[in-house]
Amino acid sequence: MRFVQGGLVPVLVGVALVAPVAFAQTPASSAAKPAQAPAPAVVQAPDRVPLSIARGVVKSVADSRLVIDLGQANPGPGTGPSAFVMDAQTQIQRLGRALTAKDLRVGDAVTVGYQMHGDKAVASRVWLRFNGSTAGARPASR
Repeated sequence: MRFVQGGLVPVLVGVALVAPVAFAQTPASSAAKPAQAPAPAVVQAPDRVPLSIARGVVKSVADSRLVIDLGQANPGPGTGPSAFVMDAQTQIQRLGRALTAKDLRVGDAVTVGYQMHGDKAVASRVWLRFNGSTAGARPASR
């Protein structure tokens, strides 16, 4: 009986009556809902343009220009360019090792991956082929 005199019973009765109302879920009106933002537009990456390939032997090289001899294997007018522009994005490699244009030597066998930009052939990659190239080779130790 102490519970009745202490006021605990009226509190429990009040909670029992109010709890269903407090936890009841009512649907929110459409005016109260925030407007959904439209889905962001999907930006697609530009299509990758495949590289054209030229193989030959270096005839001359400068910081921004490479000229190769395409040789006898590719005769005819539709064989592609033999002079290439090299820019800051041009990657030069030999056996996976990065090189610079200064490492290229006349007579080195190369494969050039390029893209045509207007009337210029811009080299994207230059690979030194293994057969007899000396560019990027470590000097012989004595």
